[in-house]
Amino acid sequence: MLNVPIIDQVRKDNNLLSLPQVLSEVLREVGKENFNADTLARIILKDPSLTSRVLKMSNSSFYQRYAEIKTVHQAIAVLGVTTVKCLVLSSSVFHPEKIASESGVDPSEFFIYVLSVAAGCKKIAEEISYTSTEEAFIAGLLHDVGILFFLNRYPREYRQIISRQVTADSLVDVERQLFGVDHAEIGYHMAQSWHLPEEISSAVSGHHGGPVDGAENVLQNIVRLAVLLTKDRFSGYELDLEDRLTRIGALTDKLSMKKEQVDEISSSLLSETFQIAEYLGVDIGSIEEMLTTANQEIWRTYLLVENLFKERQELSQSLLQQERARGAIESKNIAMATLSHYLNNAVMAIYGRSQIIRMMLARGQGDRVLQQLPDDLQKIDLSVKKIVAVLEEMKEVSPVDQQRFDSLSRAMNMDDRIKKRLDKLADDNVWHELAESTE
Repeated sequence: MLNVPIIDQVRKDNNLLSLPQVLSEVLREVGKENFNADTLARIILKDPSLTSRVLKMSNSSFYQRYAEIKTVHQAIAVLGVTTVKCLVLSSSVFHPEKIASESGVDPSEFFIYVLSVAAGCKKIAEEISYTSTEEAFIAGLLHDVGILFFLNRYPREYRQIISRQVTADSLVDVERQLFGVDHAEIGYHMAQSWHLPEEISSAVSGHHGGPVDGAENVLQNIVRLAVLLTKDRFSGYELDLEDRLTRIGALTDKLSMKKEQVDEISSSLLSETFQIAEYLGVDIGSIEEMLTTANQEIWRTYLLVENLFKERQELSQSLLQQERARGAIESKNIAMATLSHYLNNAVMAIYGRSQIIRMMLARGQGDRVLQQLPDDLQKIDLSVKKIVAVLEEMKEVSPVDQQRFDSLSRAMNMDDRIKKRLDKLADDNVWHELAESTE
């Protein structure tokens, strides 16, 4: 872990991302209690590029204005102070030079990801009629500004994450392991230092949380859902597909949305991202390159789902085999209990007859013994046949590993099975053959 007081550095440093002079003046002006829109307009007009961006965004389809906005004063009135501030921020931070080459991160991939999240936030906010679509867009735009801070200030250290020199289950976990703090917390303190609204700062802070945490923070849940709908290609850290789908479902319910709405938003992100990149002036490559990348992701997702389906099939088969094994054991236990009952009755019948004969002989009642002997022999024969039938039935109850005897009804019908065997043994020829085989 780096021995660097990063949080203190973020709180005290007024130039976190080497921001230009115009932006520094804008942030200072809008942070004043006696803020003046005319002064803000004059500051923006110092930078022709920034002026162009502010006017372009205020006239974009995002705001659906029917009258053309021609002056910065009008643009500030349309966009609002917070949006102007964040537009100025984005115009200063969304540049390739902010991502040092030593980090190993492709600027285009990072910007595509961030802008896709911003586009997702905007669409979700529109679908649920959120009070401020612009606020949701800004929260999405700045949600990963903490990563931008790491890439700008600690590029070589961050390369250890990208190149998997440090391992962990998630991006925030590996950041904490390396820096002692993750990008979401850094982003929160940066948003605070720029005096952004608490709702936006909290959304930046909790954008990787679960659907239960911060359940009352609608903006935070909007950003969380947008993050889950967006493919993170720059870091390589992604949630398991099933976990991602589970979280998307939970957040969809939290936001009182329908699955069809979420599917439509997801399918529109590519075109929305490209439009946002155009009016923000962010270079993310051509639409053809984005489509090619999207097709590759679709194919990879298809393969992932196919493998997941195969794994589910194998798991289902394994569970079925286990269930059959449990059924076999249960039915065998029932069968063995029934057979034990038959054996016990047959043995006790023989033992009882022998005890009666001994008692009568001890009393000198030999004549009575001879008189009852045919009946006693018949009952002893029947008991022996029952024992033989039980032993034969036990052979049918196969070992557990063979799992042939897996019918519960078969175990429950043991009385009928024993009766059929006794009927068969009633044939004297069968009985004599069996007796000779045991000699």
